[in-house]
Amino acid sequence: MTTDKSPLHEASGPCYRAVLLVGPPGVGKGTQGKMLSQIPGIFHVSSGDMFRELDRTSKFGQIFQEYAGIGKLVPDDITIKIWQDYMATKVREQTYNSKNDLLILDGIPRNITQANLMAPFVQVFKVIYMVCEDREVMFKRIRGRSLKENRIDDAEELVVRYRWDVYKRETEPLIDYYPQERIRIVDANTLAADVLYQILSTIVPVQKKYFEPPIM
Repeated sequence: MTTDKSPLHEASGPCYRAVLLVGPPGVGKGTQGKMLSQIPGIFHVSSGDMFRELDRTSKFGQIFQEYAGIGKLVPDDITIKIWQDYMATKVREQTYNSKNDLLILDGIPRNITQANLMAPFVQVFKVIYMVCEDREVMFKRIRGRSLKENRIDDAEELVVRYRWDVYKRETEPLIDYYPQERIRIVDANTLAADVLYQILSTIVPVQKKYFEPPIM
């Protein structure tokens, strides 16, 4: 593991204005995130994309590989520093404009520790809590995704159920962490278009109130 003790990122930084997507594996966060990302004025960031875009020769890329190589999750503090660096890169590339773009965070923060670490850097307007009461429906979705996208690990029943348990233990408590007036429960056991409609009915008023219209 790395022994470099130098700071990975400055302690201070910009504050991003965001909505969180929270829900168990297979609930459809990725599908909704992709659709939302096509709408001008919305910038979607998933933790998976963030890690996949890391330059493997960079400092963060090497740290990620050290943990991933032994099957461990990147520690919370390093994850947030990677996120900060990722956001700074998107600002420099002008693919994200904080004045115009509502940030949709998907998969980050993953737990309350990460939420606390992110608090100085992000203003959370709403938490979209995607709910599907039938676990077997979500497990079926994950298995179908594994075949469609050739994601072999998602086909393993034990892996799928383990990820569900991790979500229940670590991520779902975020719903009680944030003020309840910010929580918007969305029924995810319906048509994808209906789920999108529910999400948009929550985030469009936020966009109108706090953001400048994007240049089309």
